[in-house]
Amino acid sequence: MVKPGDDMLDLGCGSGILSVASLLLGAKHAVAVDIDPVAEHVALENAAMNGVNPAQYDVLIGDVLSDEKLQATIQCGYGVVAANIVAGVIIALAPFAKTCCKKDAPFIVSGIIDEREDEVKQALIRAGFAIEEILRSEGWVAMLLRA
Repeated sequence: MVKPGDDMLDLGCGSGILSVASLLLGAKHAVAVDIDPVAEHVALENAAMNGVNPAQYDVLIGDVLSDEKLQATIQCGYGVVAANIVAGVIIALAPFAKTCCKKDAPFIVSGIIDEREDEVKQALIRAGFAIEEILRSEGWVAMLLRA
């Protein structure tokens, strides 16, 4: 989904794997966000180990659901947004994630246990996303949506 020159947002970045991979695939800039302060060190370390230019990568720590300053910082229309986190967080993040996407940008969600697939789908549709593809494997679900 990442095209050369895209800006990418990784919500709940953890190790930063999705945002780092996006940069390696040609994204011009990536922003990684996590609520856990440990994620900042880990994501930056992984970026450095993969030769990512630090000027292309920002890691921010905070709760995007309640931190208005953080929300304002990252609401700027990304070409790709991804969230590999649990279903409950994806549901809560859906309306905010929609505000972060450029028109028709892909929003990729994963880390969803299959029992919560329908609940997540409905929340994403309510937030204004169109479901493009759903992948299922061994009790896990990933979805490709369009803003």
